[in-house]
Amino acid sequence: MGLFEFLMVLVSIIIGLGIAEILTGIARVIRCRATVTGYWVHSAAVAAIFFALLQQWWEIWDLRTASEWTFHGLLMMLAGPVGLNLVAHLLFPEPVQGANLREYYYGAMRPIWWLAALTVVLATLFRPLIFGVNLLAPDNATSFLFFFGFIALANSIRPILHSILVPLVLVLVLFDIIQWSSVIGSG
Repeated sequence: MGLFEFLMVLVSIIIGLGIAEILTGIARVIRCRATVTGYWVHSAAVAAIFFALLQQWWEIWDLRTASEWTFHGLLMMLAGPVGLNLVAHLLFPEPVQGANLREYYYGAMRPIWWLAALTVVLATLFRPLIFGVNLLAPDNATSFLFFFGFIALANSIRPILHSILVPLVLVLVLFDIIQWSSVIGSG
């Protein structure tokens, strides 16, 4: 097992646990669908975090050529997956049965969006601090948009703002995947 594979095991476990949280939450909502009041903005947030977890795992492939790692480099690399895992865990109420996802969203999402903003900061700073990559690289453009969007979401409970920004976050995650990392390979 090489160094990259060794590190990828831990990253994959953390990201896999986040994906499992989302899938379990969706399954619980489906199971309790007769008593759960859905909310489309919440569903868009769930989809955005799901794709962000996949994107984190997918994007880490670019690190396969790093010849050595430090412990603080490992911690910085894990900041994005760990933050997203925590967000994924907090996306669904406990218990789900009888939940009103609109009420839960506006009650619980404020700290979730603050956590998302912190996660974006740490994940964006990872490559510049550890590998000396330019912070203002084009593939970081969406990170700045995410950060300011998450700050706005954390500071407001206005439904109109959330109904605009949350779907925009989902679109930006998908754009980021398509624009910067839609294909991986050995080259």
